[in-house]
Amino acid sequence: MPRTGRDVLLDVLRSEGVRNVFGNPGSTELPLMDALAATDDVDYVLALQEATAVGMADGYAQVTGRPAFLNLHTSAGLGNAVGNLTNAVANRTPLVVTAGQQHYGHIEADPLLSGDLVGLARPVSKWAHEVRTLRELGTYLRRAFRDAVSDPAGPVFLSLPMSTLDEEGPPDTPPRGDVRRAATADGLHDLADALTAGPPGSVAVVAGDEVAQSQGIADLVALAEALGAPVFTSPLHSTGVVPPGHPLFAGMLPPAAAGVRAALAPYATVFLVGGQAFMAYPFTDGPPLAEGTTLVHLSPDPAMVGRAHPVRLGAVGHVAATLRALLPLVAERVDAAAAADALAAATARRATEIEHFEQLAIDRYPARPMDAMAAAHALVRALPDGSVVVDEGITSGFYLRAFHHWTEPGRYFFCKGGGLGWGMPAALGVSLAYEREVPVLCGVGDGSAMYSPQALWTAAHEGLPVVFTVLNNRQYLILKNYLRGMKGDTVRTGRFVAMDIDEPPVDYVGLARSMGVDATLVESAHDVGDAVRDALASGRPHLLELPIAAP
Repeated sequence: MPRTGRDVLLDVLRSEGVRNVFGNPGSTELPLMDALAATDDVDYVLALQEATAVGMADGYAQVTGRPAFLNLHTSAGLGNAVGNLTNAVANRTPLVVTAGQQHYGHIEADPLLSGDLVGLARPVSKWAHEVRTLRELGTYLRRAFRDAVSDPAGPVFLSLPMSTLDEEGPPDTPPRGDVRRAATADGLHDLADALTAGPPGSVAVVAGDEVAQSQGIADLVALAEALGAPVFTSPLHSTGVVPPGHPLFAGMLPPAAAGVRAALAPYATVFLVGGQAFMAYPFTDGPPLAEGTTLVHLSPDPAMVGRAHPVRLGAVGHVAATLRALLPLVAERVDAAAAADALAAATARRATEIEHFEQLAIDRYPARPMDAMAAAHALVRALPDGSVVVDEGITSGFYLRAFHHWTEPGRYFFCKGGGLGWGMPAALGVSLAYEREVPVLCGVGDGSAMYSPQALWTAAHEGLPVVFTVLNNRQYLILKNYLRGMKGDTVRTGRFVAMDIDEPPVDYVGLARSMGVDATLVESAHDVGDAVRDALASGRPHLLELPIAAP
């Protein structure tokens, strides 16, 4: 019997394991919505704005490791989504993004809601294409799911004309292929030689998101222990890369070349594991590595090796597979006793650092308004083991990241793209991916919260038990701090233009309740822990507004 384009689309979604479609529908998406009315195995997760839909899909895909499926409303909806799609590109999140195009029966007349969707999507996609016929629909859908998750992962885009989804033809849906991605890099012996040329303590490891994305955290830790090498994380990494409580964890590199240079100057060799080497913002003069420091780089993306910084040795391959194959070669070359001594010294040092940082936060609990460090400490310490933190705290995010001592992968998420409005919807996607069974805390600044407050409605609608915590200093503090560093007219006049959100102040408790989410104002760090525990115990979404002082 003849079948339609919507049948082909649903065939592909089911066989690719898609159980949720994220989106906000319009008239050009009605063929898909009509098809979903006859199904009970693919759920539509409704967002009230497209940027929220993208953020949800981003969080969901980061947890599952599989492409999430998005359906947006033609050019206007795609335009709304672009901001969070830039974040997905930066996060290397696999997304299959679709949008409805007008019916081809009158496309030449420039009908309402038609447009150059491919042109709009191309800058935020690995590739973009408008499906022209039923015959090519299945092929391009399969290609989209394959390419979205292929290194380097990221969004791909398909424009779906209404007429293509309604077109009838032979029942031809191409089968799903079994694609394996675990090729180790070449030159492993040379790589092992480069990492063991000096004594333990002369090598520093810098780990990027690709370590976690390849499920290589345990492999990286084992290699670092064999070398006795400290492990820094790349500036603004988007997921948990190294367990923060591990003795060799040396912290996140600062996102400025001068800060990176200072942190890595003591080491003769830097082993970068991941993609973009040293993301920098704001500008500081000079390179990120001191003169004489050797850079060795392993990346799954050949375009990243030597892209901005010269390498002594570059290797391209699957991160986890390469690290696993490299470990025995390093072990047979390294001074094992010296590496063990370095690990023992790091263990004592890290324990002292953690104790000192904990005490600093506790000492700040009495402050009113609440201190940001104390607030973050109280939030994270109230969470049960295995909880997830989705962090868009911006200025307070440093503390959320530092205090969340996760031990399992997939327990910390951050958006390194820099576009606001990602955190609240991403937390919903994370909760959905964990089937509502893992506690999720979303730490978000007040400025970020106002970019996607619609996420609160979806949280209530879907019953997702996320605890949203708005750390509210009523200003864009990070911008003020950058302006202070510029020492320009702002500092001279004491006037910060368009940096305050206090006339009128936003009532986040009232905003949440208007969307069907319970909410509480918490004004003392001593009360934060009980508020978090009560919110988690409710099993419902809950927002906590925490007024914090600006340093």
